[in-house]
Amino acid sequence: MMFDNLVAVLGDHEIFKIFVPNHSAVREHNANTSSIEIYQPAFSSREAENLRNADLKIASDGDELVFDGFKFFNTGGVVSDATILEGVLEGTEDHIFTIVPTQQPGIQFGHDWDNIGMRLTESGSVKIENVRVPWTDAFGWDSKTKKPIAEVLKVPFASLLLPTIQLVFSNFYVGIALGALDEAKKWTTSKTRAWPFGGDNKEKATDEHYILARYGNFHAHLRAAEALADRAGEKIRDIYADHGEKRDVSARRRGEVAECVASIKIVATDTSLRVTSGIFEVTGASSTAKKVGLDRSWRDVRTHTLHDPVAYKERELGTFYLLDEVPEPTWYT
Repeated sequence: MMFDNLVAVLGDHEIFKIFVPNHSAVREHNANTSSIEIYQPAFSSREAENLRNADLKIASDGDELVFDGFKFFNTGGVVSDATILEGVLEGTEDHIFTIVPTQQPGIQFGHDWDNIGMRLTESGSVKIENVRVPWTDAFGWDSKTKKPIAEVLKVPFASLLLPTIQLVFSNFYVGIALGALDEAKKWTTSKTRAWPFGGDNKEKATDEHYILARYGNFHAHLRAAEALADRAGEKIRDIYADHGEKRDVSARRRGEVAECVASIKIVATDTSLRVTSGIFEVTGASSTAKKVGLDRSWRDVRTHTLHDPVAYKERELGTFYLLDEVPEPTWYT
């Protein structure tokens, strides 16, 4: 998702053709088909960027760009075929994105990812040293004049990239929580024992009123989150359909879509954390055994939901609702 949006939004048509040979399928592609099905056979990429780190520095050396710097987090880069690099051109405030082969001497991974969750993402540090890229591979830049292509980079359409990514994250959280609830259900229906000191003793755990009520509550909140995620997905689909070719989306339309996405980001974060931690209350102490693995869902959600503070999404949404102010596009809104 990150790759195909980045190329479509920041890349010119020739770059798009190079990196996505079947690019014509993108325009005809309907919202119900995974973009992975289109691009994955041809290309695998991860990003060497984290916006709270110092930007990579880019020097211009003749027909080449030279990237140098360090990033604390780089999701999946160590197992990728290619990596998206982003940095600031020396002497300017201009950001440049490009794609480079991952396996090269100038990209050195720290192999230091040891967090409680998302353990298989290999999101450790990476050092970028003297990585050279042809100017022709700079997304949205004219390689002859070495200037940004205004009609590519200076358009509102590019601002749709971040709400799209935030919606993907939200679906991660809802999906993880749904999976956790299904796993908990298997445990409760087969292994959890009824509590013998409740005063209204039941033969089976599935007869316990509090267990039934808690599952009902979890299920209801997740279904509501699913519905909101689907609604936000429809809004993203519609805005791309209406403005994808014309690239004339207004700040108001873009802001309304971004705030719908902010809503699901808040709800998905709260609900997924509540469900993935709450399932232990309906599975029992034996389900906390390491071999059972029910903690994985909470660890993954807890780790990834810290990607960008949800409190800022709440403030942003409150400003929109109370003051009718749409958010200014940033790296996270």
